[in-house]
Amino acid sequence: MVLKNIVSTVKLPIVYSTVNVSSGRSKPTAPELADLLEESPPIDRTTLIAWEDADFLAAVRAAGRRKLVLCALWTEMCIACKCFFSERIQQNFSSSL
Repeated sequence: MVLKNIVSTVKLPIVYSTVNVSSGRSKPTAPELADLLEESPPIDRTTLIAWEDADFLAAVRAAGRRKLVLCALWTEMCIACKCFFSERIQQNFSSSL
C-alpha cells in the first residue's frame, strides 16, 4: 500500500513487464504486487533483455522520462544487462525523445 501511495503521489509512470507468462513458461506476477500495479498492465516479453523488446521500449519512450528508476527480481540479469548495454540503450532511448 505504501508503494502505491508513493507512486500516485509522485505521479511516476510505471512500465512493468513479465517474461514468457502467456506461453506458460513462467509464472505471473505475485498477486500482491500485481494488485499494486493494476493500472499498468504488464508487457509480456519473450526475451530476458527488456530493451530488446519493441513493446517495452515503446512504453518506456511513451513515459517521456529521461531518467529511470529500475528494479527487478533477478538483478544479475534484469539490471546488470542494462549496464552492459547502456551505450546502446542511451542511443535508442534518447534518439526518440
